[in-house]
Amino acid sequence: MSLKDAGTSPSAEQKPALPLPWQAEIWRQWLQQMQDGRLPHAILLSGLPGLGKRTLARALAHYLLCEQPQATEPCGRCSSCQLLDSGFHPDWHSLEPEAPGKAIKVDQVRDINTQVQQSAQRGGYKLVLIWPAEAMNLNAANALLKTLEEPEPRTQFVLVSDQPSALPATLRSRCQQWPIKPPDQATGQAWLSCQLTQEQNPEILLKAAGGRPLQAVKLATPELEEPRQLLLQTLEAMTRGADPSEQAARLKNFPLQDLLDYLQSWLADTLRLKLVGEAGVADSRQLPLYRNWQQLLSSQQLLNLDAEFKQAHHQLLTNPNNELFIEKLLIRLTEELGHE
Repeated sequence: MSLKDAGTSPSAEQKPALPLPWQAEIWRQWLQQMQDGRLPHAILLSGLPGLGKRTLARALAHYLLCEQPQATEPCGRCSSCQLLDSGFHPDWHSLEPEAPGKAIKVDQVRDINTQVQQSAQRGGYKLVLIWPAEAMNLNAANALLKTLEEPEPRTQFVLVSDQPSALPATLRSRCQQWPIKPPDQATGQAWLSCQLTQEQNPEILLKAAGGRPLQAVKLATPELEEPRQLLLQTLEAMTRGADPSEQAARLKNFPLQDLLDYLQSWLADTLRLKLVGEAGVADSRQLPLYRNWQQLLSSQQLLNLDAEFKQAHHQLLTNPNNELFIEKLLIRLTEELGHE
């Protein structure tokens, strides 16, 4: 089974796979459980995106599958470690949607159940990574539950979830739950400073990412920075009275989910600026826009727009026309800004 199938490219990670600095305490506790023979057969890692949950899952897999593990990390030299580094290991199994945004189906779970009932090909552990676990439909979750109720020996399940509450309570109860929290500011900033240049403003990005270091790295990529700049320019033009229909045409290819997330985040920051000042702002890169909005929009208007945009998330399920959907949002914003 390819590790790349699990959504994790070994070449993009440390070799051997190691936990991130803010995961040190969980790692220490896992090592103690392994030493005492008390590692549970199923673990649920949960937390917001951008905290390295899959990195931690891969570190555990690498340690368990290593043939000559050291005190706190895999050796990185044995044949099992080399298989992991190459992207293939016969006792690594992954379970994820066939396409992003799709469900994990019951037949996929049944296939994994069949595989883990067989002996490990390399004589050690078998490891199954399920991500995102909340993508399992009800039938798939029930099929997995039966396996977890009667676990195979030396078989480790690691479920990774951004939304653990979306999993059935019966399934959660069969797992030892490990919530992953953001690091303290010093730890997060120290790690991020090694990943980004000072020109990329790691401190600002870390705050904009809500303290999630991997999300902060993502914010610095052109894939996210260029759309943000486009949206910022569009909203600045609208604040000066630009026509919402023309501006909607500029954004017609903008992912609707991302657009709503940006709008709600920037409305919330404007409200924080209005109520507590710049110290309360999460993403200070948009401060000029926030300052304009706080003069043109009352606290109640900001709250009203946020509520409307929150409701607009539900409309995404109907696959609306992008440009018309965006135009409607921008017209509402224009109305509140007092240009119509």
